[in-house]
Amino acid sequence: MGKSSLVKKIFEIQKDTICIYVDIFDITSPEDFTRYLLEAIAKVQKGDIKHIVTKLSKLFKRITFGIEIDPITAEINYLPKLNDLDFNNAIEEIFQSLFLLAKEKNVILAIDEFQQVALFKDKRIDAILRKYMQENHNISYIFLGSKRHILNDLFMYKSPLYEMATPMELLAINNTDIFNYISKYINIDEQATKYLIDLADGETKLIQHICHILYRDCKQDISITKEYIQKALNEILLAKSSTYNIIFDSLTLPQKKAFKILTSDTNNYFTKEILQKYNILKTSLESAFKQLFKKELIDKDNSRYFVPDRAFELWGGKILKQ
Repeated sequence: MGKSSLVKKIFEIQKDTICIYVDIFDITSPEDFTRYLLEAIAKVQKGDIKHIVTKLSKLFKRITFGIEIDPITAEINYLPKLNDLDFNNAIEEIFQSLFLLAKEKNVILAIDEFQQVALFKDKRIDAILRKYMQENHNISYIFLGSKRHILNDLFMYKSPLYEMATPMELLAINNTDIFNYISKYINIDEQATKYLIDLADGETKLIQHICHILYRDCKQDISITKEYIQKALNEILLAKSSTYNIIFDSLTLPQKKAFKILTSDTNNYFTKEILQKYNILKTSLESAFKQLFKKELIDKDNSRYFVPDRAFELWGGKILKQ
């Protein structure tokens, strides 16, 4: 379960709270941001079409909504019409509607992939949000993101959202909890489970992917061994190989060397032995790490660089050594 699934699961068990979730990953303009927020607010309204349309007309004075019915699923969508409102006025309308909802119940607004607001330097969406977040209206905010350093920058000292939120790190799931769960579906012992967790470096996404393959191929009929786990991993790496090759081929030579070093099971990047082995200067390696970090292919924890995508890291460690 990832961060998004976790928040959605928490929202499912909330009572007497209006929970609004919006994913802004693919926004390409500030106007997309307002549209996604409006659609998310409309989506949580309860009742029949007439009741929801009436409720939306009371919540929004300058924004109207059209109705669209999916011909396949019959799902009803309420599409906002901004009626020539500019961005600032649309945001004001959105928050005034949230303030009205908060008079009825507590409101939680979760914005996923929040780092995308940093794309629009001319609007400073974070500064505009701060203006409304400072008002006390029984509204809580959750900001999620997959690009940690950009998300952190939005809440750093001197940023508009500084001290407007408390960071929360999702720690690794306990090994025992993982074993207790997956052993319900596949025939695996604690030793093999530990091997699986260590191989995936605790990354739940990769653990889940490997377990899916093991469940598909073995279920409860076969006792899972290290060989079955490695076979499942190889299948994953093979499926991702084309994508990873495209990414690797797009790198400069120093960046390729830096990536190889990171996936070579060593944390001593700048030793004389490593620099000589890869024929690279320390300054060039440092620059390459910074460029890979900027490309979001690697991440940094204190002074240690690492590849956040464990499958990509394993691919590099296996394929690039051949």
